[in-house]
Amino acid sequence: MIDAHATARSTHRTRARTTRMVGLALALTMSLAIVAQAQTTTVTDHVGREVAVPDAPQRVLPLHRTFAEDLAVLGVTGVGRVEEYQHREEALAWPSIGRERAPDLEAVYAAQPDLILANARMHLDILDALELSGAAVYFIDPSETDDDPLRTRIALIASLVGRDAAFAAYDAELEATTERLRSQVEACGHARVAIVQGGAESVLAAQPTGMYHGLLSRLGLENVVPSGLPGAGRSTWVAFDIEAIVAADPDLVLVRAAGSGETPGALLEHYTTAPEWQAVPAIRAGRLAILPGRVNPGMISDLDALALTADVVCAVPSE
Repeated sequence: MIDAHATARSTHRTRARTTRMVGLALALTMSLAIVAQAQTTTVTDHVGREVAVPDAPQRVLPLHRTFAEDLAVLGVTGVGRVEEYQHREEALAWPSIGRERAPDLEAVYAAQPDLILANARMHLDILDALELSGAAVYFIDPSETDDDPLRTRIALIASLVGRDAAFAAYDAELEATTERLRSQVEACGHARVAIVQGGAESVLAAQPTGMYHGLLSRLGLENVVPSGLPGAGRSTWVAFDIEAIVAADPDLVLVRAAGSGETPGALLEHYTTAPEWQAVPAIRAGRLAILPGRVNPGMISDLDALALTADVVCAVPSE
């Protein structure tokens, strides 16, 4: 016998799926129409693609937490945000589009973006799916902004979204903050720094890229971790064992608390008491500090991160 209830449920599910797909199709059609009507300028992104970017994008979608922060600084309201972004209240109100490394494509399409800011390390494999949204897709490679990560990336995004005046205001504040904090740090006596995370078995260090490199360079501090190590093109963090840290001989070791799952007190106790870490002269001499969990992309502004890092550095005696 035919189960009438089962048939009804199946029909309901089919209708629901059909309705959802029709809705997405209509959204995509509208998005394509909007993009087609917009005036564009062709630029080359960081992976060598020519991209027709709208001259005045109205619906910008950032697929990385740092891009969301940059848009908020520039006064741009994004049409979505990744879950990893956890800072400004106004940006937290943007609709979620899932995780950075696996954005929800249905949410991306529903956002009807006209410009998508994608990360070259994370999103190249979904380029075709992103282009189905009808938006211009611009890939940003963190290694292309390493000369000054706290400035170069946001300057690029400002040029793409037409917020040059807002960038100029940010830039002026960044330079004034840098000058003040660099003088503060210079007087504290530290010059060469390593930022590390993990235990003795799997030590990772921040290479000369991204937020952490930007903080050190802006404060006049040298990152002892060299560029070009294995895995450098995939992440800010690269393998850098205790022997390598000993050879690099930093004046100060900063331990990243974000993502460790441990309290700052527990981290400090581990690094100061574990025998293997006593091989590092700076740690043996007590020149060690915990970088608070807030100093993490998407959880703090760059200006506040600069100030907080300067305070952490200067709290550690240089002698």
